[in-house]
Amino acid sequence: MWTETRAKTETRRDREPIFHDGWEELLPPRELWHCKEDNWYHFFRWTWGWYNYLILLGNMKMYDSVLELGCNTGRTMLGLPVYLKPPGRYEGLDIMRDQIEYAQNHIHAKFPHFNFTHADLYNSAYNPQGRVDPADYEFPYDDNSFDIIFAASVFTHLVPPVTANYFKQSRRVLRKGGRCLYSFFLLDNYRGKGTMYWDFIEFEQRLEGCDEVAVKDKNSPDTIISYRISLIERLATDAGLKVARILPGVWSGSHEYCLSEQDLVVLEAV
Repeated sequence: MWTETRAKTETRRDREPIFHDGWEELLPPRELWHCKEDNWYHFFRWTWGWYNYLILLGNMKMYDSVLELGCNTGRTMLGLPVYLKPPGRYEGLDIMRDQIEYAQNHIHAKFPHFNFTHADLYNSAYNPQGRVDPADYEFPYDDNSFDIIFAASVFTHLVPPVTANYFKQSRRVLRKGGRCLYSFFLLDNYRGKGTMYWDFIEFEQRLEGCDEVAVKDKNSPDTIISYRISLIERLATDAGLKVARILPGVWSGSHEYCLSEQDLVVLEAV
């Protein structure tokens, strides 16, 4: 029985590449990590967590076209090559040039239907030399070309004018009925300083001119930012999207069940 099972496995491997083969070639060096002090458990928790979120919440199918905003080195998409098949594809977009070059040189080289693009956008925390205002940026993709867009901890660093533009751009490149899966810190879930799961998160300062947004540092609002659901709903409506579902994250400690670290917002293209 063992010999027969092994033979079947080897035959399958000859016919279809297994994602574990050459896995180490896809893993970035620690100096390219967003949080260099993280352990490997935390690194892969994002990989497999988002793999499941996309299928269960985003309705991702094996031949879908998928766009990730803020893909970095590809940590949150490393589970997708075993799932997405041509003509399905993946496109990753990020403002970090070195991380994008690594992903394109290593992941795209092994999986040609996975592509990574650099966007030289300004962000005071992550790309202060960026030459393009993200509030005016147009995603470099055709209209109606994606089934799913996702972003892990991107909107937690975007001020409202940028979020408004990203919502509009998302709707432009999404097919009707397509879904966005975005993580936020929802101000509705914030219970005050010292009550969160992590000490470094606090939203005691309102963003100037917007009572529905709070930040940790008003002098650098895109370092970490939170939104009320009411503002997200309005920005979504203005963009041609609707809020389909909201699932709480562990960060706020305000719910009896939590799915992710941050709150997850599912948007649908109408």
